Amino acid sequence: MNNGKYHTKEYKEKQQRKTDKQYGPVKDHNKSCERCGQAFVWTGRGKTKAFDRARFCSRSCANNRPDYWDKNISNYRTIAFKHNKKECAICGFDKIVEIHHIDEDNKNNSPENLIPLGPNHHRMYHSKHKHEVEEFISEWKRG
Repeated sequence: MNNGKYHTKEYKEKQQRKTDKQYGPVKDHNKSCERCGQAFVWTGRGKTKAFDRARFCSRSCANNRPDYWDKNISNYRTIAFKHNKKECAICGFDKIVEIHHIDEDNKNNSPENLIPLGPNHHRMYHSKHKHEVEEFISEWKRG
């Protein structure tokens, strides 16, 4: 159907020249790690998003940024466990721990609004047995 045109050496070279013109040739780029400052070599095209994203010398450096994680914590579980033990605030169960938003607003992830509960106590709060755990939660909230 395509009469073999796309498998010729000339066509492939033409496509390579076009790609090199648009994104730059594949070559080694010397970069400096944002975390440790060590120089590293990144191989690829210079005018790509991948070139911009290559900011660290290794995955270890990319993942080892406590200053970043302290400023950008958005997961409510991480916030809750940073300020509380990883156990139910009512009974101390520590095998499975869920996080309950005290004001029931899942966008309010302040540490004062998050309480760790075991699955049973969490389900009780969201059922007709709410009154049995509500006093413990309000007591915990007061401190």
